[in-house]
Amino acid sequence: MMPGSYITEEDRRAATTVTTSGSGHKFEIQLGHLCNNRCVFCSSGQLTAMKIARAVPLEPIVEALEAARAAGAWHLTFLGGEPTTHKRFLDALGKAVELGFQHIVIFTNGVMFPHPGFIDSVLALGRFEWRVSIQGATDEAHVATTGRPESFRRILHGLGELQRHGQLVTANMCVNERSYRSLPEYPALLRRYGVRQLHVDIVRPESTGERDQEYLREIMPRYSDMAPYYDEMLARFDEWNPDFDVNVGNLPYCILPKWGSRIHHGGQETVTKSADAVGLEDAMNKYEWHGSLRTYLPGCDECVFRPRCTGIFRVYLQLHGEDEFRPISREALVALDPERRNFVVLVEPRLGPLRAALGADESPPGWRTEREISEDRRRRVEIVFAHRDGARAHFVLLAPGRGRAPVITCDAYDVDVEVDPGVPTDAFAELLSWFHGRLAAGSDGTPAPALAPHAIEQAVHGPMLLRSRQRVTLLAKRVEAHFALPGWRVEPLRWPTEASAVLPVRGSAEACVEVRFTIGARGKRSTVGVEFRAADPTGDGGVKAVMEALVEILRERPGLPASPELRA
Repeated sequence: MMPGSYITEEDRRAATTVTTSGSGHKFEIQLGHLCNNRCVFCSSGQLTAMKIARAVPLEPIVEALEAARAAGAWHLTFLGGEPTTHKRFLDALGKAVELGFQHIVIFTNGVMFPHPGFIDSVLALGRFEWRVSIQGATDEAHVATTGRPESFRRILHGLGELQRHGQLVTANMCVNERSYRSLPEYPALLRRYGVRQLHVDIVRPESTGERDQEYLREIMPRYSDMAPYYDEMLARFDEWNPDFDVNVGNLPYCILPKWGSRIHHGGQETVTKSADAVGLEDAMNKYEWHGSLRTYLPGCDECVFRPRCTGIFRVYLQLHGEDEFRPISREALVALDPERRNFVVLVEPRLGPLRAALGADESPPGWRTEREISEDRRRRVEIVFAHRDGARAHFVLLAPGRGRAPVITCDAYDVDVEVDPGVPTDAFAELLSWFHGRLAAGSDGTPAPALAPHAIEQAVHGPMLLRSRQRVTLLAKRVEAHFALPGWRVEPLRWPTEASAVLPVRGSAEACVEVRFTIGARGKRSTVGVEFRAADPTGDGGVKAVMEALVEILRERPGLPASPELRA
């Protein structure tokens, strides 16, 4: 059968009704398919052009919002089509605010941004997340995708206004033949307007509307052709801000294995129901449906990414064949990824005995596993244990060299540990020994993980000392920013020991004032002590003025201890 896509009965129903999706505390509401754009990858514009999509009334929107809130949802997303063009959008948004949704996302293509009073009318209702559909990082790419000449300029206008109002803005893009060459321009664009997150997805053939084989081939480039542009975009994000939240949706991992930590397949389990005058239809899990449209190749089982990969679109394989796809071995990934961006994937074999013990609830007496969190972007695996008295111990595995003050180290990971004040020392010592032992059992012929010489003391006091160190660094930056006496200069902060720092302020003729910090821990709190050491060869009183200025600057810092020790 030749590949293509078509408008289903579900598409037609969704084009004229309110469609809702919900999972846990999250809820999405789609206000039909009416849309002003004609994006090449989306069925909404085609349904609108075919006059199938129609405006939906306000009543079922309100009913769906009330039902979701009553069920405990607090995170809400308005979708379309284009939701902001609905004539009662502000009424629906106001109702959502009235019902008490705590986080509301407006997913928009920006068509209403330049309309006088629109942004102000929305902001008058509350603070929202604006998820802006930026379908190309340049005017040329965006317009080629949306089919609307002014669409990119409208978005830039809106981004500027939202930035001026201090709004939370995220972005979304569906990469296609007309836009993928602009991918490397996204970091500069988003940085300019303070956008906080970017999700780049690939074309889903079955969501494009009524399309034939030639059309799909035209808008769906080969993944390997797009890979260099993805790579450059992600490298630029990494250079600007390694922690920027950029993720690539549903691209097969083997196409861009080096950046596997930025690729995500599927999503939260979401149940979709259609609401109309008759009532609720049978539920459908949309991610199960998406998964049913994909398949695996014979070698996929050998790939290190197989547990998290949902496969390749069958239609794509019919259009472009299989030759791009090769399984990635763990050894190959290590060679491709010396920075250990894929730390969560690479470390997993070393955690086998630990995972087995946690699964069997074999923690030491008095402890239980509270939660496990794997974060690809931050390259970390966190395991939290709760003691029977309510205190907690946080074990964080990070890529080698990324630990702040690692208690356990080896060639595969660092382990930072933070313990709540009040945990009995002997109980924590038993937990640490148990955790270290499970990790050692996963060494598999490699050097066993090493325990730091003063591991228990480091875990108990290390986090507090780190907080003290951070406070000292902030104080030094404040002095550098605000000290301005002619003839005097602030030199860089230095740490002669782990527990002491010196910030020199020098004048002429060897005149100098040293701000000396000592850090420590007292009970459940971190401490910072401050004193001055002065050298005044000229005796002209300049040192006294410097000290007075420094005291004033330091005391403006709210986090400074109430009565620091200040003496010459």
